[in-house]
Amino acid sequence: MIGTVNFTLASDPKLACTCGHDNCDRRTIKQSTIISLQAVRDIVGHSLTVTSGGRCPYHPNEIHRETPADHQKGNGVDVAANGGNRGNIVDAGISAGFNAIGVAKTFVHLGYRPESPAGHLTMWVY
Repeated sequence: MIGTVNFTLASDPKLACTCGHDNCDRRTIKQSTIISLQAVRDIVGHSLTVTSGGRCPYHPNEIHRETPADHQKGNGVDVAANGGNRGNIVDAGISAGFNAIGVAKTFVHLGYRPESPAGHLTMWVY
């Protein structure tokens, strides 16, 4: 069972895949990812709302992929964000060790790609 003091499957069901497909395996993010997410929460000093965590290959946002990405590998999580806190979440994500960060209008993707060279940061906007 994954979890930290502020993030558990019971309190944050979106840590697991919620696609509803008959073959969904309800995969979750890895414990190492949730520990980094806890670090982000500790740095920003307020609660974070998980909008997407683990995703199975049948998830609508994953089904088109030939190679699994952050969410399928258990290394990615999206958290709700707005103009007032996006920058703080990005900064905290970098400090917590995330190296794949996507910024959208309503959320920030925090991912970790172990195959990336040390010190390399990948960022994008949606």
